[in-house]
Amino acid sequence: MGKVSITLNGSEVKNIYPAVTIGVSAAASGDEVIFFVLPSALPAFVKGEFAKLNKKAVNLPDLEEMYEGLMMLDAKVLICELGFGVHNLKEEDLIEGIHVVGATTFVAEAMGSDLTFSF
Repeated sequence: MGKVSITLNGSEVKNIYPAVTIGVSAAASGDEVIFFVLPSALPAFVKGEFAKLNKKAVNLPDLEEMYEGLMMLDAKVLICELGFGVHNLKEEDLIEGIHVVGATTFVAEAMGSDLTFSF
C-alpha cells in the first residue's frame, strides 16, 4: 500500500473526473488517498454540483457513485478554508465527507506520498 495525494485546482469536468477516477482506482488498490480542494475547485463540491457535472460528462461514470466509493474506501477530502470567503459559501453548503483545513494540514497529511497529482 502506498499514499496518493491529489490537488484539485478547478471545478470543471476536465479537473474533477480525472482526479476522482485516479483517486477511486488508487483507493480500490489499497492506497491511502488524500484530496486537497483548492479555492477554485470548491464550487464542484457544493451539494447538487456533481449531478450537474454528470450531465456535462457524456459516457463517463457517475461522479456521485464514484464519490460514494471514495467515502467507502476511506479517502480523505480536504477543502482549503480560504475558498469559503472567495465563493461566499458555508461549510453546510458542501457534500458530506469533507474536512475543512488549511494548506499546512494538507502538506502534513501528504508528507511521504508515493504519487502526487494535480488537476
